[in-house]
Amino acid sequence: MKIKSVQKGQNYLGFLFIKSQMTKTATNGSRYFNMVLNDANFDEIDGKKWDVKPEEEEIFTNGKLVKIKGKVQEFNNRLQLIVEKMRLVDESDEVSINDFIETVPVDIDEMLGYINDTIDDFTNADIAAITSKIFSDQTEILSYFPAAKKHHHAIKGGLLYHIYSMLRIGKSLAGIYPLINRDLLYAGIILHDIGKINEMVSDENGSVSDYTPEGKLLGHITQEIVELELVGQSLGADPEVLMMLKHMILSHHYQPEFGSPKRPMFPEAELLHHIDMIDARMYTMEQALNRVEPGSFTEANWSLDGISLYRRSFL
Repeated sequence: MKIKSVQKGQNYLGFLFIKSQMTKTATNGSRYFNMVLNDANFDEIDGKKWDVKPEEEEIFTNGKLVKIKGKVQEFNNRLQLIVEKMRLVDESDEVSINDFIETVPVDIDEMLGYINDTIDDFTNADIAAITSKIFSDQTEILSYFPAAKKHHHAIKGGLLYHIYSMLRIGKSLAGIYPLINRDLLYAGIILHDIGKINEMVSDENGSVSDYTPEGKLLGHITQEIVELELVGQSLGADPEVLMMLKHMILSHHYQPEFGSPKRPMFPEAELLHHIDMIDARMYTMEQALNRVEPGSFTEANWSLDGISLYRRSFL
């Protein structure tokens, strides 16, 4: 049964992937699951299972494929699935978890090669050494790590795909503005979100189960600043180069309320922020529009400032 076709009041029986799961405590003290579930078409629905037993908390975690019996209800104008029964799939079900895991549309090795070739072309030795060291240390993890738990590029390999897409945008824009130092801009793009690897806990399916203690207390920006300092010092890098790279990481969210204590103060840092926003918003728009029919509107999307998008009906 496809998520896209379900209606309020309908019974549901089918296979779903637990994209995210949080166990919470109800006002009566009982435990319940708050889940995001997706089908093999990657359409999603919120799910709840009440009165969860302790052993179920160990079994039904992020990244598991399950067979669910439940009922579709409506809450706050959104459909949700109330789970009555749930079990892990077994061999007799003849379904593959790989069909339920959304992955990036570009080959992993192709993206890694593109980024490594970019680093190899750097002319500034310090920028090249810092970027190469940090990026190469995370190559294996980047093959599956998502860029977020719930928002943009929250899929297997999403962080690498986000870097790759941003780098392509950056190379297009850098040619327009002669004042841009390409090494600095491209290094900022490659490094800007790589601290997320230490911010979140992800399995090899790209499903994030939680944030690390460091992620909750410090965040990926702070963690990446610390890593830059340690790597830069160990390589004996030019202090000015190191300072400018740190500023790009520090300012790429632009606003203090979004985690950046400084706004961009030179052109490469300014471009980094806008390239990041372009790629994140275009990805979010594409995902939302793919879920509606031509000539119709999406639901209000809070990642896009609460707007509803219109999907055109012509090519």
